[in-house]
Amino acid sequence: MSSIISGLSFPAIKGTQAGTEYYIVMCPLKRLSKVFTLDEGQLPVNQRAQRIINEERIPDITNYILDNRDNYVFSALTACIDGVSDFVPVGESKQEQKIGTLIIDEDAELYITDGQHRNAAILEALQQDPTLGDETISVVFFADKSLAERQKIFKDLNLYPVKADSSLSITYDDRPDAILSKTVVFSSERLSKLIHMEKSNLGPRSKKLVSHSAMNKATKELLGRITKDNYQSLIPIASEYWHCVLDNVPAWQLIYEDKASGGDLRDESVHAHSVTFQALGQVGAQLIKQDNDWKSKLTKLSEIDWSRSNRDWHGRCIVNGSMTNNAKSVELTRIQIKKYLGLALTPKELQAEQRYNEAYHVN
Repeated sequence: MSSIISGLSFPAIKGTQAGTEYYIVMCPLKRLSKVFTLDEGQLPVNQRAQRIINEERIPDITNYILDNRDNYVFSALTACIDGVSDFVPVGESKQEQKIGTLIIDEDAELYITDGQHRNAAILEALQQDPTLGDETISVVFFADKSLAERQKIFKDLNLYPVKADSSLSITYDDRPDAILSKTVVFSSERLSKLIHMEKSNLGPRSKKLVSHSAMNKATKELLGRITKDNYQSLIPIASEYWHCVLDNVPAWQLIYEDKASGGDLRDESVHAHSVTFQALGQVGAQLIKQDNDWKSKLTKLSEIDWSRSNRDWHGRCIVNGSMTNNAKSVELTRIQIKKYLGLALTPKELQAEQRYNEAYHVN
């Protein structure tokens, strides 16, 4: 029987880490605003054990919840109790001693140590969709923790953070564009051998051509808006286009045949980089819309000098001797590829090319 007269109570499971008890509870989302009432961000840094919340992150997480209403997933929040709490087990046996009710005195302060952005996003999502209220999130409570102990917990929880690689995230994603790009790759023996589905930063020893994240970006450039309603119909178009490009870039075929490595190509040329893939995607988008004979136009890709020593790439995707990848470099690389293919430039591209020529003193 607890001596606490009034406060919060949760069904809980008790565990032990490093000799310290902790409790796991299932908290209804609608109770979060009543459980975590203290905004620790208002305190000076030496009086809190949490970073200041980044408001810019909240909309993205909120939209994730609302856009994935039937399949969103969240890991547990971690919180510390500064004050009196009590755990009342359901019985006397060893197992029953681990299951019971966690009671937290009404005067105790509860601090979120990990998950403050998730908590804020959930509260925002509840305002837009109150039906979320009866769903739950697990909360791990550490009891009777001082400020110094809470700061140590925060530091330890963030000691070895490893963010999932963007390529692997896309490979495991269920968004239409991710499903499309991985379907194109996995359904092709050649592309499966060229595209790295797990790593975005390919080292010099990697045999792969480019990453899945690069392929995904380029495919979105190729196809434009990809939705749940149209992605299946777009898969054959993307597959046909990328295989046609592959057929007309001999060095890519050498990688497939194990006669060259992606690392060597990245060192020596510009076409084994994301910037060029994206530019090729943009070229393909224009070609497919404007020319029924687009496949024959791509045969000229085999005549292009893709080497880094080719001055045509300097100031486009090569700046100060290094490959660069931003919107401007993608645009200028696309323009150069279109010039090689004998394609007409748009007025906007002509202006960009003029600025490039003036900047690099090209006649």
